[in-house]
Amino acid sequence: MKKKIAFIVQRYGLEVNGGAEYHCRLMAERLKDIYDVEVLTTCAKDPTTWANEYEASITSINGIKVHRFISARLRDRKKFRLVIQKLRKQQPYQKLLRLLGLLDLYEKIIPSDINEKDYSDWVMYQGPYVPDLVNYLKKNHKVYDVLIFFTYLYYPTIEGIKIAPEKSILIPTAHDELSIYFPFFKKLFNTPKAILYNTLSEKRFVNKLAGNYDVYSAIAGIGIDASQPSVNIATSEILKTDSEYLLYIGRIDIEKGCKMLFEYFTAYKKTSTKNIALILIGQPFMPIPEQQGVISLGFVSEDIKINLLKNAVALVIPSFYESLSLVTLESMAYGVPVIANEKCEVLKDHIDNSHAGFLFGDYESFKVALDTVFNPKTDRSTLSKNAKTYITENYTWDVTIKEYRKAIDYVSPR
Repeated sequence: MKKKIAFIVQRYGLEVNGGAEYHCRLMAERLKDIYDVEVLTTCAKDPTTWANEYEASITSINGIKVHRFISARLRDRKKFRLVIQKLRKQQPYQKLLRLLGLLDLYEKIIPSDINEKDYSDWVMYQGPYVPDLVNYLKKNHKVYDVLIFFTYLYYPTIEGIKIAPEKSILIPTAHDELSIYFPFFKKLFNTPKAILYNTLSEKRFVNKLAGNYDVYSAIAGIGIDASQPSVNIATSEILKTDSEYLLYIGRIDIEKGCKMLFEYFTAYKKTSTKNIALILIGQPFMPIPEQQGVISLGFVSEDIKINLLKNAVALVIPSFYESLSLVTLESMAYGVPVIANEKCEVLKDHIDNSHAGFLFGDYESFKVALDTVFNPKTDRSTLSKNAKTYITENYTWDVTIKEYRKAIDYVSPR
């Protein structure tokens, strides 16, 4: 008899393109032939509002049973902003730190007058606030042998992992950000019976932050396939242009570094004679500049995504915070080099260890990266070979599934 596994995640669906949510779906689909897999999630597609766009129901996605629960309240932006302002309240010495450029240090300082209600309000107002999901777990957790929680940050994990920690595995997808320094997260990282990290740098960061060295853990990462599209479509037909292009895939959001990306690309186009484009795939949560060379496609089918990725000159990742960056690894699997933000430790490790891309930390280094990758004299074949080798040696499904099975057996040995 197969062990029964529940994945708990804040969003889930074929239309959901968030990194952690996509990661969760890939893992659930890979494990469904080994275990009896179900998913517990919300009715939301949009993480900025948590609006109930799916029906609250039990449905099936790629052969996996998915339970959807209603968000009891939309994100109250005004109240959430007020809580954030209190949590980030500036003292005179903190303002000085900002003026001195010590922003990272400033963001790690939590005001001393913050109380438990402030943290509770932050969790609720941030959302997704789904008490029905948590109540379902309280009543039905005994049905499951193992509970796997994706992403440390949200209400379903924060409240759900308290219910049966002895059978819980956390996939934290953690990185250095303000919220992770809230005191209650130290307890959360010490709560589950097992933690599976995406990278060694993530594990080191969480261990140092929470002191959870005694919790069973492993570096599981994820397996990456360079699957082929069912239909090959000419990119010129999709884009209506023959320009070479940079490709961005993911949530189009200020928090993902997209404002910086747009500013840098706009500046580059003004001074460069190269006929290049910036292609965006993903749901926009910010204004997109209306200028020649920037093409936003929104959500696209997997076939179109793969065709565009395979034929891109490079993938660009401007994000400051990533715990793994699936899209970076997928790009490398197809032999496409990556231009990444050097201020993100995980992205920097991928580029430094693979020798399959370029790092930027300001406009000048961004310009150098684009000048190099779009130069016909650049040895793209070596970059492509390095990228594929890095994936083959480090991100295979055999290794990932082995670590998940070991953790599941540790948590539920029967």
